[in-house]
Amino acid sequence: MDSKTPTVVALIPARAGSKRVPGKNIRRLKGHPLIAYTIAAATQSQVFSAVIVSTDSEEVAEIARYYSAEVPFLRPPEYATDKSPDIEWIDYTLRHLSNLGRDFDCFSILRPTSPCRQPQTIQRAWQGFLAQANQVDSLRAVEKCQQHPGKMWVLKGSLMKPLLEQNTLANRPRYGNELGNSPVNHNLQPPNLGQKATLREQPANLQPPNRQPANLQPANLQPSTSDTPWHSTPYQALPEVYVQNASLEIAWSKVVLKEYTIAGKVIMPFITHDHEGLDINDLKDWWYLEYLIAQGEAHLPMVSQKPM
Repeated sequence: MDSKTPTVVALIPARAGSKRVPGKNIRRLKGHPLIAYTIAAATQSQVFSAVIVSTDSEEVAEIARYYSAEVPFLRPPEYATDKSPDIEWIDYTLRHLSNLGRDFDCFSILRPTSPCRQPQTIQRAWQGFLAQANQVDSLRAVEKCQQHPGKMWVLKGSLMKPLLEQNTLANRPRYGNELGNSPVNHNLQPPNLGQKATLREQPANLQPPNRQPANLQPANLQPSTSDTPWHSTPYQALPEVYVQNASLEIAWSKVVLKEYTIAGKVIMPFITHDHEGLDINDLKDWWYLEYLIAQGEAHLPMVSQKPM
Protein backbone atom coordinates (compact mmCIF):
# COMPACT_ATOMS: atom_id res chain seq x y z
CA MET A 1 0.00 0.00 0.00
CA ASP A 2 1.24 3.50 -0.78
CA SER A 3 0.99 6.53 1.49
CA LYS A 4 -2.30 7.60 -0.08
CA THR A 5 -4.05 4.35 0.75
CA PRO A 6 -5.95 4.35 4.07
CA THR A 7 -4.49 2.22 6.83
CA VAL A 8 -6.66 -0.66 8.01
CA VAL A 9 -6.44 -2.94 11.04
CA ALA A 10 -7.89 -6.44 11.24
CA LEU A 11 -9.91 -6.99 14.40
CA ILE A 12 -10.60 -10.65 15.23
CA PRO A 13 -13.09 -11.11 18.08
CA ALA A 14 -12.50 -14.25 20.14
CA ARG A 15 -14.03 -14.12 23.59
CA ALA A 16 -13.73 -17.24 25.70
CA GLY A 17 -17.40 -17.98 26.28
CA SER A 18 -19.52 -19.94 23.80
CA LYS A 19 -22.63 -21.76 24.92
CA ARG A 20 -23.56 -23.64 21.75
CA VAL A 21 -20.04 -24.84 20.92
CA PRO A 22 -17.88 -24.63 24.07
CA GLY A 23 -14.42 -23.24 23.37
CA LYS A 24 -15.43 -22.73 19.74
CA ASN A 25 -12.75 -20.21 18.78
CA ILE A 26 -9.91 -22.53 19.79
CA ARG A 27 -11.57 -25.86 19.08
CA ARG A 28 -9.47 -27.98 16.71
CA LEU A 29 -10.40 -28.14 13.05
CA LYS A 30 -8.06 -30.18 10.82
CA GLY A 31 -5.36 -29.97 13.48
CA HIS A 32 -5.41 -26.23 14.17
CA PRO A 33 -7.52 -24.07 16.50
CA LEU A 34 -10.40 -22.51 14.59
CA ILE A 35 -9.02 -19.00 15.05
CA ALA A 36 -5.79 -19.96 13.26
CA TYR A 37 -7.52 -19.93 9.86
CA THR A 38 -8.78 -16.38 10.22
CA ILE A 39 -5.38 -15.16 11.41
CA ALA A 40 -3.74 -16.91 8.45
CA ALA A 41 -6.16 -15.40 5.93
CA ALA A 42 -5.72 -11.91 7.39
CA THR A 43 -1.92 -12.14 7.46
CA GLN A 44 -1.56 -13.65 4.00
CA SER A 45 -3.89 -11.06 2.42
CA GLN A 46 -1.21 -8.39 3.07
CA VAL A 47 -4.00 -5.86 3.37
CA PHE A 48 -3.60 -4.97 7.04
CA SER A 49 -1.18 -2.80 8.96
CA ALA A 50 -1.84 -5.01 11.99
CA VAL A 51 -3.80 -8.17 12.81
CA ILE A 52 -5.18 -7.89 16.33
CA VAL A 53 -7.21 -10.40 18.31
CA SER A 54 -9.69 -9.08 20.88
CA THR A 55 -10.18 -11.60 23.66
CA ASP A 56 -10.84 -11.80 27.38
CA SER A 57 -8.86 -15.03 27.69
CA GLU A 58 -5.13 -15.50 28.34
CA GLU A 59 -5.38 -18.96 26.74
CA VAL A 60 -6.86 -17.55 23.53
CA ALA A 61 -4.26 -14.76 23.59
CA GLU A 62 -1.41 -17.27 23.80
CA ILE A 63 -2.78 -19.26 20.88
CA ALA A 64 -3.37 -16.11 18.81
CA ARG A 65 0.21 -14.95 19.37
CA TYR A 66 1.56 -18.37 18.39
CA TYR A 67 -0.22 -18.02 15.05
CA SER A 68 1.33 -14.54 14.56
CA ALA A 69 -1.53 -12.23 15.62
CA GLU A 70 -1.12 -9.42 18.15
CA VAL A 71 -2.95 -9.30 21.47
CA PRO A 72 -1.71 -6.00 22.95
CA PHE A 73 -4.28 -6.09 25.77
CA LEU A 74 -7.20 -8.18 26.98
CA ARG A 75 -10.82 -7.21 26.52
CA PRO A 76 -12.54 -6.16 29.78
CA PRO A 77 -15.05 -8.77 31.04
CA GLU A 78 -17.98 -6.35 30.76
CA TYR A 79 -17.42 -6.25 26.98
CA ALA A 80 -17.14 -10.02 26.66
CA THR A 81 -20.54 -11.36 27.68
CA ASP A 82 -22.81 -13.29 25.31
CA LYS A 83 -25.04 -10.19 25.12
CA SER A 84 -22.29 -7.61 24.60
CA PRO A 85 -22.88 -5.67 21.35
CA ASP A 86 -19.96 -5.43 18.94
CA ILE A 87 -19.80 -1.65 19.20
CA GLU A 88 -18.58 -1.90 22.82
CA TRP A 89 -15.46 -3.98 22.23
CA ILE A 90 -14.67 -2.31 18.92
CA ASP A 91 -14.90 1.19 20.41
CA TYR A 92 -12.79 0.06 23.37
CA THR A 93 -10.18 -1.55 21.11
CA LEU A 94 -9.80 1.38 18.71
CA ARG A 95 -9.56 3.89 21.56
CA HIS A 96 -7.10 1.77 23.53
CA LEU A 97 -4.94 1.35 20.43
CA SER A 98 -5.09 5.11 19.86
CA ASN A 99 -3.89 5.68 23.44
CA LEU A 100 -0.92 3.48 22.56
CA GLY A 101 -0.16 5.72 19.58
CA ARG A 102 -1.68 3.35 17.03
CA ASP A 103 -4.38 4.97 14.92
CA PHE A 104 -5.91 3.39 11.82
CA ASP A 105 -8.12 4.99 9.18
CA CYS A 106 -10.25 1.85 8.81
CA PHE A 107 -10.93 -1.41 10.56
CA SER A 108 -12.13 -4.82 9.41
CA ILE A 109 -13.99 -7.35 11.56
CA LEU A 110 -12.97 -10.92 10.73
CA ARG A 111 -14.81 -13.46 12.85
CA PRO A 112 -13.11 -16.82 13.53
CA THR A 113 -16.43 -18.59 12.90
CA SER A 114 -15.98 -18.10 9.13
CA PRO A 115 -12.84 -20.19 8.58
CA CYS A 116 -13.32 -20.66 4.80
CA ARG A 117 -12.70 -16.97 4.15
CA GLN A 118 -9.56 -16.87 2.00
CA PRO A 119 -6.81 -14.20 1.70
CA GLN A 120 -8.22 -13.49 -1.77
CA THR A 121 -11.65 -12.90 -0.20
CA ILE A 122 -10.20 -10.14 1.96
CA GLN A 123 -8.26 -8.64 -0.95
CA ARG A 124 -11.41 -8.55 -3.10
CA ALA A 125 -13.40 -6.86 -0.34
CA TRP A 126 -10.70 -4.27 0.37
CA GLN A 127 -10.38 -3.32 -3.30
CA GLY A 128 -14.15 -3.02 -3.52
CA PHE A 129 -14.21 -0.76 -0.47
CA LEU A 130 -11.38 1.42 -1.80
CA ALA A 131 -13.22 1.89 -5.09
CA GLN A 132 -16.18 3.49 -3.28
CA ALA A 133 -14.54 4.65 -0.08
CA ASN A 134 -15.41 8.33 -0.58
CA GLN A 135 -19.08 7.44 -0.91
CA VAL A 136 -19.69 4.86 1.80
CA ASP A 137 -19.27 4.39 5.53
CA SER A 138 -18.77 0.64 5.43
CA LEU A 139 -18.85 -2.63 3.55
CA ARG A 140 -20.60 -5.76 4.77
CA ALA A 141 -20.54 -9.33 3.48
CA VAL A 142 -23.86 -10.66 2.21
CA GLU A 143 -25.13 -13.72 0.38
CA LYS A 144 -28.38 -14.60 -1.36
CA CYS A 145 -31.13 -15.64 1.06
CA GLN A 146 -31.90 -19.34 1.15
CA GLN A 147 -35.35 -18.62 2.62
CA HIS A 148 -37.04 -15.64 1.00
CA PRO A 149 -38.64 -13.10 3.40
CA GLY A 150 -41.51 -12.78 0.95
CA LYS A 151 -42.68 -16.18 2.21
CA MET A 152 -42.32 -15.35 5.90
CA TRP A 153 -45.17 -14.62 8.29
CA VAL A 154 -45.88 -12.70 11.49
CA LEU A 155 -48.27 -14.35 13.95
CA LYS A 156 -51.12 -12.24 15.33
CA GLY A 157 -52.86 -14.31 17.97
CA SER A 158 -54.66 -17.13 16.17
CA LEU A 159 -54.04 -15.52 12.75
CA MET A 160 -51.02 -14.48 10.74
CA LYS A 161 -50.03 -11.86 8.17
CA PRO A 162 -47.20 -11.77 5.61
CA LEU A 163 -44.00 -10.21 6.91
CA LEU A 164 -43.77 -8.23 3.66
CA GLU A 165 -47.03 -6.79 2.40
CA GLN A 166 -45.42 -5.96 -0.90
CA ASN A 167 -48.52 -4.68 -2.69
CA THR A 168 -48.25 -1.48 -0.67
CA LEU A 169 -45.33 -0.65 -2.97
CA ALA A 170 -47.71 0.37 -5.72
CA ASN A 171 -47.87 4.05 -4.72
CA ARG A 172 -44.62 4.25 -2.80
CA PRO A 173 -42.21 7.04 -3.91
CA ARG A 174 -38.85 6.07 -5.33
CA TYR A 175 -36.10 5.40 -2.83
CA GLY A 176 -34.21 8.57 -2.16
CA ASN A 177 -32.33 9.04 1.08
CA GLU A 178 -34.45 6.40 2.84
CA LEU A 179 -31.65 3.84 3.09
CA GLY A 180 -32.44 1.36 5.84
CA ASN A 181 -35.56 3.04 7.26
CA SER A 182 -38.03 0.18 6.70
CA PRO A 183 -40.45 -0.37 9.62
CA VAL A 184 -40.32 -3.80 11.22
CA ASN A 185 -43.83 -5.13 11.67
CA HIS A 186 -46.47 -6.94 9.60
CA ASN A 187 -46.61 -3.92 7.28
CA LEU A 188 -42.86 -4.06 6.74
CA GLN A 189 -41.74 -2.51 3.48
CA PRO A 190 -39.06 -4.33 1.46
CA PRO A 191 -35.62 -2.83 2.18
CA ASN A 192 -33.57 -0.89 -0.34
CA LEU A 193 -31.92 -3.44 -2.59
CA GLY A 194 -30.37 -0.92 -4.91
CA GLN A 195 -28.01 -2.09 -7.57
CA LYS A 196 -24.38 -1.95 -6.61
CA ALA A 197 -22.83 1.33 -7.66
CA THR A 198 -20.36 1.04 -10.51
CA LEU A 199 -16.79 0.58 -9.28
CA ARG A 200 -14.52 3.44 -10.16
CA GLU A 201 -10.78 3.71 -10.15
CA GLN A 202 -9.37 4.33 -6.68
CA PRO A 203 -9.34 8.07 -5.87
CA ALA A 204 -5.90 9.58 -5.35
CA ASN A 205 -6.65 10.78 -1.81
CA LEU A 206 -9.27 8.73 -0.03
CA GLN A 207 -11.22 10.36 2.78
CA PRO A 208 -14.19 9.23 4.86
CA PRO A 209 -17.49 9.94 3.08
CA ASN A 210 -19.12 13.36 3.23
CA ARG A 211 -22.39 11.75 4.38
CA GLN A 212 -23.91 11.90 0.90
CA PRO A 213 -25.24 8.42 0.06
CA ALA A 214 -24.07 6.63 -3.05
CA ASN A 215 -26.25 7.02 -6.11
CA LEU A 216 -28.11 3.74 -5.76
CA GLN A 217 -31.09 2.95 -7.89
CA PRO A 218 -33.84 0.72 -6.47
CA ALA A 219 -34.16 -2.82 -7.71
CA ASN A 220 -37.41 -3.97 -9.26
CA LEU A 221 -39.31 -5.12 -6.18
CA GLN A 222 -42.72 -5.35 -7.77
CA PRO A 223 -44.39 -8.79 -7.84
CA SER A 224 -45.13 -10.36 -11.22
CA THR A 225 -48.61 -8.84 -11.07
CA SER A 226 -49.93 -6.19 -8.70
CA ASP A 227 -52.50 -8.65 -7.32
CA THR A 228 -50.15 -11.56 -6.63
CA PRO A 229 -48.78 -11.66 -3.06
CA TRP A 230 -45.20 -12.79 -2.71
CA HIS A 231 -46.16 -15.75 -0.52
CA SER A 232 -48.08 -17.13 -3.51
CA THR A 233 -45.39 -16.27 -6.08
CA PRO A 234 -42.89 -18.91 -7.31
CA TYR A 235 -39.41 -18.46 -5.88
CA GLN A 236 -38.02 -17.91 -9.38
CA ALA A 237 -40.27 -14.85 -9.84
CA LEU A 238 -39.37 -13.20 -6.54
CA PRO A 239 -36.78 -10.38 -6.40
CA GLU A 240 -33.33 -11.36 -5.19
CA VAL A 241 -32.84 -10.68 -1.49
CA TYR A 242 -29.55 -10.86 0.37
CA VAL A 243 -28.76 -11.59 4.01
CA GLN A 244 -25.63 -10.55 5.86
CA ASN A 245 -23.17 -13.19 6.95
CA ALA A 246 -20.48 -12.98 9.60
CA SER A 247 -17.38 -13.37 7.48
CA LEU A 248 -16.25 -9.80 6.88
CA GLU A 249 -16.94 -6.13 7.54
CA ILE A 250 -14.88 -3.05 6.72
CA ALA A 251 -15.59 0.50 7.90
CA TRP A 252 -13.98 3.87 8.50
CA SER A 253 -12.81 4.14 12.12
CA LYS A 254 -14.60 7.48 12.42
CA VAL A 255 -18.02 5.78 12.30
CA VAL A 256 -17.12 4.18 15.63
CA LEU A 257 -15.17 6.98 17.26
CA LYS A 258 -17.49 9.83 16.23
CA GLU A 259 -20.88 8.17 15.71
CA TYR A 260 -20.68 5.07 17.94
CA THR A 261 -21.81 2.67 15.23
CA ILE A 262 -19.89 -0.05 13.43
CA ALA A 263 -21.57 0.39 10.05
CA GLY A 264 -22.58 4.03 9.66
CA LYS A 265 -25.49 4.93 7.40
CA VAL A 266 -24.21 4.20 3.89
CA ILE A 267 -23.29 0.54 3.52
CA MET A 268 -22.08 -1.23 0.40
CA PRO A 269 -22.51 -4.96 -0.25
CA PHE A 270 -19.74 -7.50 -0.58
CA ILE A 271 -21.17 -10.66 -2.10
CA THR A 272 -19.41 -13.79 -0.86
CA HIS A 273 -19.03 -16.85 -3.06
CA ASP A 274 -19.25 -20.55 -2.38
CA HIS A 275 -18.36 -21.17 1.30
CA GLU A 276 -16.59 -17.86 2.00
CA GLY A 277 -19.48 -16.79 4.20
CA LEU A 278 -20.13 -20.12 5.92
CA ASP A 279 -20.60 -19.39 9.62
CA ILE A 280 -20.25 -21.86 12.49
CA ASN A 281 -22.93 -21.22 15.09
CA ASP A 282 -23.60 -24.67 16.52
CA LEU A 283 -22.37 -28.27 16.38
CA LYS A 284 -24.46 -29.03 13.28
CA ASP A 285 -22.56 -26.30 11.43
CA TRP A 286 -19.27 -27.73 12.65
CA TRP A 287 -20.12 -31.24 11.49
CA TYR A 288 -21.36 -29.90 8.15
CA LEU A 289 -18.10 -28.01 7.57
CA GLU A 290 -16.05 -31.11 8.41
CA TYR A 291 -18.14 -33.02 5.86
CA LEU A 292 -17.62 -30.35 3.18
CA ILE A 293 -13.87 -30.36 3.79
CA ALA A 294 -13.72 -34.16 3.64
CA GLN A 295 -15.62 -34.07 0.32
CA GLY A 296 -13.31 -31.43 -1.09
CA GLU A 297 -16.17 -28.95 -1.44
CA ALA A 298 -14.89 -26.42 1.12
CA HIS A 299 -11.32 -25.27 1.65
CA LEU A 300 -9.51 -23.69 4.57
CA PRO A 301 -6.69 -21.15 4.26
CA MET A 302 -3.20 -22.60 4.50
CA VAL A 303 -1.66 -22.27 7.96
CA SER A 304 2.13 -22.07 7.89
CA GLN A 305 2.72 -22.87 11.55
CA LYS A 306 2.82 -26.40 12.88
CA PRO A 307 -0.26 -27.27 14.96
CA MET A 308 0.11 -25.80 18.42
